[in-house]
Amino acid sequence: MQGNYMVTQSNNLIEARHLKPLTAREQKIVLTMVSMIQPTDKDFMDYRISIREFHELLGLSGREHYTEIKEIAKELMSKSIEIPKDDGGWILANWISSADYIKGEGVIALSFSPKLLPYLLQLKNAFTSYRLSNILSLKSTYSIRLYELMKKWQHLGYWECPVESLREKLGATTKTYSLYGNFKHRVLSFAINEINEKTDLHITIKELKKGRKVDKIEFSIQHFKEKEIRLPEKPKKELQAPSINEIRERLNGSTKSYKFDKAYFADIYATALTVWQEQAEYELSLLVKYVNNDSTVSNPLGFIRAKLKLALQQHVSGDKISFNELQKGSRSTGRQEVIPNWFHERNTSKEETVATVVTEEYQEKKRALLESLGKSPEEIEEEMNG
Repeated sequence: MQGNYMVTQSNNLIEARHLKPLTAREQKIVLTMVSMIQPTDKDFMDYRISIREFHELLGLSGREHYTEIKEIAKELMSKSIEIPKDDGGWILANWISSADYIKGEGVIALSFSPKLLPYLLQLKNAFTSYRLSNILSLKSTYSIRLYELMKKWQHLGYWECPVESLREKLGATTKTYSLYGNFKHRVLSFAINEINEKTDLHITIKELKKGRKVDKIEFSIQHFKEKEIRLPEKPKKELQAPSINEIRERLNGSTKSYKFDKAYFADIYATALTVWQEQAEYELSLLVKYVNNDSTVSNPLGFIRAKLKLALQQHVSGDKISFNELQKGSRSTGRQEVIPNWFHERNTSKEETVATVVTEEYQEKKRALLESLGKSPEEIEEEMNG
């Protein structure tokens, strides 16, 4: 599979309403399939993606889990769109009609719905093309959809769209985004920033109002050919910063009777980064070591979260905090444990709740970590507000 393959779709398909929106991962699978279509093809084929490539497109780590991939394929097959027709009518169709796992070859063969044939094959006019590699680094499904729409209008350098229509085209139709402020901040601005940073396009917008309400968005589109993305070489492993999953797995290797799941760890690691920056993993390892050696801690995960929230409070107040100060003596030798006063400023019983000190820096770090885990904007908002 080559990231430099071209994705070519009819403009009507680009303009389709996403009734049950694809996630960013699902978008990448579908667009990878589109990029496999040849200009001379007269019918759809089964588009074969190896389990390894499928795994990479989904951003999954570790060994391939076939049950998980099966569930993802089933979910992908349920996603539908409404395509406008030139005569004013419309077509409702699913993206994928079948998924066939070929065990002996380690391949999944995916088939497009036959209804999509006139929108993907033998296109002579009114179509849009772009390199697959330009969207592979985008993390938000809204960024990918907006990029496609901008590519359609790139030749004019301008596009105007009613806000409600834009919501439907991007698939941002949940109640959360019915307020324009939420839609602008969490969908539109995020997508524009990601496109400007990671692709060959640069977008600016102007809000057109009807009375006091924003009625339409006017897009200005610039194309920078020199920013066309061509599958960059992967940096050498020794130069790569460890991912949050690698750090979580390392710490899970030293825990006892409990493990950090992804959402929990994104929360505590955001706190640790805010307080200790590059020393975050080291300080967490010290706290884990302390918990391992203290038999009075009945709820390790609750204890760790409480102590990190307390450390954040101390950090916000200007104090320098380090779990390196925890010097727990051996009970067998009778040595008294030396623990800093701040560590005992809160009772860690189950009945007490420790107030969360939320800083902008902490919120930004947590949001970035959740994005790195492949969470959708909706899932991120739920985690941020949970």
